[in-house]
Amino acid sequence: MKIITTPMCEDALKIAGIQEYSVVKPNEIKDADIAVLLSETKSDIPTIAIKLNTYTQLYESIHILENKFDTSANVDEMEKITELINTNKNKQSSRKNTKVKVYSNFLRDTVSDMGYTISDIDYDFIVLPDFMNKKLDDNDKVIIIPSHKNVSKNIIQRIKERYELLENKLCMKQ
Repeated sequence: MKIITTPMCEDALKIAGIQEYSVVKPNEIKDADIAVLLSETKSDIPTIAIKLNTYTQLYESIHILENKFDTSANVDEMEKITELINTNKNKQSSRKNTKVKVYSNFLRDTVSDMGYTISDIDYDFIVLPDFMNKKLDDNDKVIIIPSHKNVSKNIIQRIKERYELLENKLCMKQ
């Protein structure tokens, strides 16, 4: 079976114990039996859609891949992800009073998972990805988050950096 994936998803396959696959650019998704892609990526070939915006999504996506390809995930990496999930859960209740307007689905997942309240009115902060060119009047309330460029290729590190950036910016601005 020929499996392909994109650079943003590769670490999930590695952690899931999948050893034989090819990494292609999103515009080169073709000529494979199956593609493991981010859920928002469109493809003409059969896909396994995964989400990698939060620690929980990463954990669940790895289990989906394990089950689909009958592999065993890297125990150390799964324990690290579980610890990060638990650390995040322990902080969620302290964040619920901060209202955040979010300009992207992937950041909406992250902000929500962190326990912040998402609101389109009466918000304390605005969070948007670096690829969005929005002119906003509330510059002191705006937090720009790296998306595909200027982020770690390591999926755990990439999620962790986003969580830490949001945590530091939202807490410091209060």
